[in-house]
Amino acid sequence: MEESDKPPPQNEENAELEVNLEVQLADCRAQLEHWQGVATICELSKREELQELQTQCDQEIQSLQEALRETTAQYEARISALQSERAQWRRTGASPDNKASIKKGRMEGESSPTDSSPSHSPDPDSSDPRELMAEGPEVEGAGLLMEGYAIQQCDSASLASFSMDTPSLPRRPPPQDDTASLLSTGTLVPEAIYLPPPGHRLVSYTDWDALQTQISELQGEVTQLREQRAELEKELDIQTTETQKQVTVLQSQVQTSETLLQELQKSFSQSQNAVQSRLAELSLSQKRVCSELSRLKGGDDQEDEGTGDPHTPTLQGALPHCEERLRIEIVNLKEQLETRTEESVLEVQLSSLKTETDRIQSQKDKVWRLSCKNVALNSRACGWRCLTYRETTNL
Repeated sequence: MEESDKPPPQNEENAELEVNLEVQLADCRAQLEHWQGVATICELSKREELQELQTQCDQEIQSLQEALRETTAQYEARISALQSERAQWRRTGASPDNKASIKKGRMEGESSPTDSSPSHSPDPDSSDPRELMAEGPEVEGAGLLMEGYAIQQCDSASLASFSMDTPSLPRRPPPQDDTASLLSTGTLVPEAIYLPPPGHRLVSYTDWDALQTQISELQGEVTQLREQRAELEKELDIQTTETQKQVTVLQSQVQTSETLLQELQKSFSQSQNAVQSRLAELSLSQKRVCSELSRLKGGDDQEDEGTGDPHTPTLQGALPHCEERLRIEIVNLKEQLETRTEESVLEVQLSSLKTETDRIQSQKDKVWRLSCKNVALNSRACGWRCLTYRETTNL
């Protein structure tokens, strides 16, 4: 019997092994889920990095394309300029003989300035266009050399009449007399005359001094306007702070009025409840008196029938007087209650109307002040803009 009661040890070992295996399986599953999450995160991060690299590559490609476009545009502009210069040299009659004479003049200097004359140049149309394409840069350098040589050998009086230190201003749309005369003389000797750059015109020293004085005056006016603007901004800031303070005071007053209104409402409700309780007590007392009188009447009638008491007529006469007095008191109390309620309601309405009127008046004052300030600022700003516009137009 004792041997049958003991559990077999093999079953216990099997159960423990199963439990251990289940625990290990759960751990393996948790690790598998963890590594799966890590793998998904890595995949997402790789995708994001690939997207960032793709965007960077696209941006770099776009920048390179823009740079290539700019360079192609520059090269096209240079090619067009060279072609135009080649056509100009064709029209002026450049040739290899001219080039040789230009080189000789470059070597000899100022000793033989007339060796490069174009009198013995052949027909420019008979020259080969390929040779002209190859000779483009040399011809350009030769043209610059000829221009410098002509400027050096020009008349000293004409150069002194047009100095480089002459002040210049932006050119006005209608042509001036001085520029027209300069252009007319420039057609005669173009190498010896200083022409102002495009968008500028030559003026005399008196006009220049007058313009400088006008500019200084306008700058002084602008500084004054800026100072006035700063003062107005300061005043506006001060007034805004004052208005904010007034608004805070008004808000505090509104809060106090609201608290007073709540207190009045509470007191009114309390008085109303007291009056209603008093009326209820009076009505109960009236009912009690009426019941007592009716009981006394019934008892007196029985006594009169039995004995015939002599005081019954006096009691019967006093009862209607008591009832009338009670009714009069009830009516008076009701009227007083109604008048008090009406007075309290009117007081509350009057206080609310006063607060509302005060608020509306304050808002109107604020709006009026702000409108006046805005009008003043706008007028000052318009004046300043007109002055700046005059300054820019004069310049």
